[in-house]
Amino acid sequence: MKRIAVLFSGQGSQYVGMGRQLFERDAQVRELFDSASQVLDMDMQQLCFAGHGDALNLTENTQPALLLCGLAEYRHFRARSGLNPAFLAGHSLGELTALVAAEAIGLEDGLRLARQRGLAMSRCGEAGGAGMHAVTKLELEQVEAICQALPGFGSELVIANRNAPTQAVLSGSLAALERAGEALKQAGGNIIPLKVSGPFHSPFMAPAAEALAAQLRAITIQRPRIPVIANVDARPHGEPEEIAAALVRQLTASVQWVDTMQWLHAEGVDLFLEAGPRSVLKRLVLNNLPGAKAYALDEEEDQPLIEQEFAADLRAMQERPSLIAKCMAVAVCTRNQNWDDAAYQQGVVLPYRQLQALQEGLEREGREATEPEMRSALDLLAQIFTTKGTPEEEQEWRFAQILETTGVGELADWTPRRAAA
Repeated sequence: MKRIAVLFSGQGSQYVGMGRQLFERDAQVRELFDSASQVLDMDMQQLCFAGHGDALNLTENTQPALLLCGLAEYRHFRARSGLNPAFLAGHSLGELTALVAAEAIGLEDGLRLARQRGLAMSRCGEAGGAGMHAVTKLELEQVEAICQALPGFGSELVIANRNAPTQAVLSGSLAALERAGEALKQAGGNIIPLKVSGPFHSPFMAPAAEALAAQLRAITIQRPRIPVIANVDARPHGEPEEIAAALVRQLTASVQWVDTMQWLHAEGVDLFLEAGPRSVLKRLVLNNLPGAKAYALDEEEDQPLIEQEFAADLRAMQERPSLIAKCMAVAVCTRNQNWDDAAYQQGVVLPYRQLQALQEGLEREGREATEPEMRSALDLLAQIFTTKGTPEEEQEWRFAQILETTGVGELADWTPRRAAA
């Protein structure tokens, strides 16, 4: 099976019409858009599909729209393929999308955070006098050396994004950006002023970071079900309080995308998928890792290539037994050591019938079990084990065998002890 990393787009990838084709094809995506419209009290279909670019390009609108479209593509891919990524990552705002996809942050909270994050960042740029410039044609080490020698580096001028070996983004005051631009041009660099509402990922964003910290204190954060790589240090997020701290710090710190790509490569990722509009991150993967396999879910021409890549994996999955069926088989073959008829009816027969009904429903609907359904099946089997008096050691190896033979990686955090607690 391929080791997949899904990457979520950041600001700058948006365009009017993004998400429309998926919306028209997938009822679950339509439900997702309806939910987002209710949560944000704004028509997300109008904003993404038919609005003016000026409205969509407002940072407070761009960020929740990108989260919504990235999440829609990710969920559509997961539902269609049944494949599970090994890692998730996102560029700037995309990191928040990744955390929602990994269920560390709830959908409603994620949408509100994206909206408030965008508002706070936009307000930091209202005073003017600052901006962002992309730098190409120079190695990152050259950019850093030149910028570090300039007055105000670290305060008036910072490297906001380390995107690729020869692509950086600077944030700072217009005067500092002009000085840096002249010095970098003399060294052979190419300078591209960016159309953004403020100097993102710099000390200028300190008020936005304070506002985001307050918003994060008001929500519940959990450990991600799938590892999510943080922008600030290119390492997986950990405990909830660490996630909140990293998201706050990200607003004033550099996006370490080069290190993120290198870390994922070192972890054995052999295929990258971009979830979100356009293909900016796909191109950055190829800039960082020449020869890597990278595709964009938003690009129509990539779809047949993605299907070819996953054909063997999908065949292997289809040959595996379903988790529900495996739970039923294990329930039957596990020895009973409890001869209390009433307890047996309540703790074995009843949960087995629930497993049977779940499996029959899936067969009738012609679909795979969802993650909550699979977790429920494991809980039912744990109840059967407890009633039958199955030794704890036997329970543990039987559950491990079920997870291994069915290839359900997203349930790796499930344990019999948790189910019984």
